[in-house]
Amino acid sequence: MNIVIVLPYLKAGGTERQASYIANFLKEKGHMVTVVSIERNNTFQGLFKVPVEYLNSSNRSLYLLKNTTLLADKLSNIKADVVLSRAWSVNMVTERSARKLKIPSVLYLSGSMNLSGHSFVKKMIHRRTLDNGSAIISVSAKAKQNCIKWLKTDGSKISVVHNGIDIDWVKEKAEGSEDLPNKLLDSPTPKLVFVGRLIHRKGLDLLLDAIHEISCDGKIVELIVVGDGEEKSAYINMAVKLGISEQIYFAGEQKNPFPFMQMADIFVLPSRSEGFPNVLPEAMALGLPVVASNCESGPDEILNGKNGLLAEPSSSQSLKEEIEKLLRSDSYRRKIAEEGFKTVKKYFQLNDQLQKIERVLISARYV
Repeated sequence: MNIVIVLPYLKAGGTERQASYIANFLKEKGHMVTVVSIERNNTFQGLFKVPVEYLNSSNRSLYLLKNTTLLADKLSNIKADVVLSRAWSVNMVTERSARKLKIPSVLYLSGSMNLSGHSFVKKMIHRRTLDNGSAIISVSAKAKQNCIKWLKTDGSKISVVHNGIDIDWVKEKAEGSEDLPNKLLDSPTPKLVFVGRLIHRKGLDLLLDAIHEISCDGKIVELIVVGDGEEKSAYINMAVKLGISEQIYFAGEQKNPFPFMQMADIFVLPSRSEGFPNVLPEAMALGLPVVASNCESGPDEILNGKNGLLAEPSSSQSLKEEIEKLLRSDSYRRKIAEEGFKTVKKYFQLNDQLQKIERVLISARYV
């Protein structure tokens, strides 16, 4: 098959990493694969072992109209048999372009799809897009349930395929040659690590509050923050106001975050909402005990209290309490970490998930 994978951009993130896994796997299976990015941002281009092309579009006011035309022309030139959209932001563009050319489209649901409070018009637009798609892949069971609940989508066309983890690759990358700061390497203080975009949804403010409260209890921890985003300055200022700036290291965006993760004692994901957070099983694959907010969809499909701890969503106090459970006992941390690794090895192996995706694409092509 001639498969095209459409992405909004190639910035460093979980969506882009998963897209590279899919593209490279499909190529190895003998398919022709091309990745098309709406915007020209090639941070992650080196991960792809297939051709990468760009629409070079940045006109937000005519995003749907302009990009539908550009993508349809690109798909026609490539002679695509099936097109896969790997992010919700380009699902509408992908579906309309594919329908124009009468080729099947497979659309990803990467978020929680909780549309409570959204307008009737927005729900109708979402519903029409998904109804017209040939098949849908949801990264979590909860997202599928919400899609059926809020959009009345045909559940039989939605396949739940969790993001997979290549354990050996993650471990190899964790041994990378990144220049880790001596300030952290030489410090005996317990270290937490956060990896993600610095935006409100990811909840770093909740973690900073939790660290402040832990400090008030007389326990000092350090936090490594890997990522960048629009809230970075606000979080730096927040750390200063809380008096914990000396405990926080902002590492910025990293193509390879795993060396920073491996040097930590605990991984924390304080998100207010998630789809299926790649970074959780990645941290578990590195043998890190993890704490995550029990936000809707994602974390509770990975963690069960025995292989990782779940805090109440949007609660810095609950986050603090779960972190302190791990800080109090080395043996408890090891136990949680060991169970986490077993979970990833049993349920989230990359190759198993990629085979499911290939089957969805084949079914969409030949239905």
